[in-house]
Amino acid sequence: MNNDRYTGPFKDHIWRHVDLKQAVGYKYETDAAHLARFDRFTLENYPGAMTLTKEMVLDWCSKKAHDTQANQLSRASIIRQFGLYLDSVGVAAYVIPKRYYPKEMPYVPYIYSADELQRFFAETDRCRYCYECPDRHLIMPLFFRMIYTCGLRVSEARLLTVGDVDLEQGILSVHHSKKDNSRLVPMSDELVERCRG
Repeated sequence: MNNDRYTGPFKDHIWRHVDLKQAVGYKYETDAAHLARFDRFTLENYPGAMTLTKEMVLDWCSKKAHDTQANQLSRASIIRQFGLYLDSVGVAAYVIPKRYYPKEMPYVPYIYSADELQRFFAETDRCRYCYECPDRHLIMPLFFRMIYTCGLRVSEARLLTVGDVDLEQGILSVHHSKKDNSRLVPMSDELVERCRG
């Protein structure tokens, strides 16, 4: 792994921590990106840091105006793992306790009525041509129908390529989904016809 992306006071430790996680089989790409932001944060705010202090950790984990509780919890979890790594290699580190921040209220899904769904899809069909995104008016009606009728996650639909859509068999190939799984998803005849169109 190239460690040039880290330039702050913990750069070598972050690189080794990420390298270790990936060596034992974790993809660790999203967390590595979070640690790259932590690296820039420490370079700007604590450039001479030799240890990971409680002040630094709580400053990094503090809730920003745009944050959800889940974002804050994610930052705390990643920096906790990094703190445990530092401690294991003999660097003094504050390890933020588990459940230091309260969890957000559990998500309660909203079930759309048939009328609401009909109005929603009617609006997606009204999507107009836009100079900055010339194919948007063609993609959006299909994008939301794929999510709804095939049970896709938003990221799964967003990452589909033309090659992942088999219009002969009516099958979507979803790659590198949650936990790096792949799967085949059948499409309805109506959706296949819309895709062909």
